Amino acid sequence: MPLFSRSPKASADDLATLRAEVEALRTELVRRTTDLSLVSAAANTLDQRIAALDARVASMTGEISAQLHELGGEIDRLASQAPTPQIAAAIEALQASQRRLANEQARYEIAFRQDLAAIADSLQRR
Repeated sequence: MPLFSRSPKASADDLATLRAEVEALRTELVRRTTDLSLVSAAANTLDQRIAALDARVASMTGEISAQLHELGGEIDRLASQAPTPQIAAAIEALQASQRRLANEQARYEIAFRQDLAAIADSLQRR
């Protein structure tokens, strides 16, 4: 048993094989980095679009809420005047419609925000 056991030196074929494997790994790394950059850019674009949509929905919600509030004020002002039975019935119908519209608006906003959250979640998983 020799004191210093040496492993055999690598042959030229071994080095060529190793170089080919390293080059293949580099190529694969470049390809995956490029793919990741494309996916990241697409995700950023979608994120910006979702943020713009969210801002637009928030703006529209604010406008609709203000209009419903104004309508409610006008209905209350009409109700405070000496109402006739026909006016009272019309006011009650307007108030019922106002409540229905406000509830519908809230449902649509909630559903839209849930859809946006689901899209953002699916993008983060990629």
